[in-house]
Amino acid sequence: MTRPEQQDFLHQRKQLIIAAAKVCFSRSGFHGASMADMSAESGLGAGQIYRYFSSKELLVSETVKVIAEEWRTFLEKKLSQQPEVADIIARDSAFWREWSIKDQCLLLEVYSEASRNAAVRDILAQQEQQLISALEPVFQQQNPQISAEQRFNQIHFLLLLIDGVACRTFVDNDLNQPELLRLSTILNQHLLP
Repeated sequence: MTRPEQQDFLHQRKQLIIAAAKVCFSRSGFHGASMADMSAESGLGAGQIYRYFSSKELLVSETVKVIAEEWRTFLEKKLSQQPEVADIIARDSAFWREWSIKDQCLLLEVYSEASRNAAVRDILAQQEQQLISALEPVFQQQNPQISAEQRFNQIHFLLLLIDGVACRTFVDNDLNQPELLRLSTILNQHLLP
């Protein structure tokens, strides 16, 4: 096997393990999923998993990086399309269709883990900074007369809104829809260009 083939094989194995970890973590949480669960899900022995990830903590960290990057990429794509706030708030809108239930569960698990794990908070903060940097030119083009600070505040508030929606609407089926519509109208007038 050539060196590039070997590197490709190692990369594919890591991706297989991370994909299995995502399934296990979405089902049982970071602390409930065991290495045995991930071994069964991936079809690899525990020793093989430890060959690529020396500890469960390292596997959690690498999985969080993948989830956070996917979340950033998803938001960058969606927010660059200039969505209406109503679409962001409505869980069944086109805005959310590409973010699966499994991904929703994983995101909630990541946010929960961030509340007690500084390394996870750092990963999320890095991805958020990249997202803000990517969205800043989009917001500047849409609304060139506002200051850089105002753009930053708009983007940051929008991200807070999305995080809140992601955490709240996917677990609460009894949200007051007329109230969400009223808030959406207000936010559309003042938030998005």
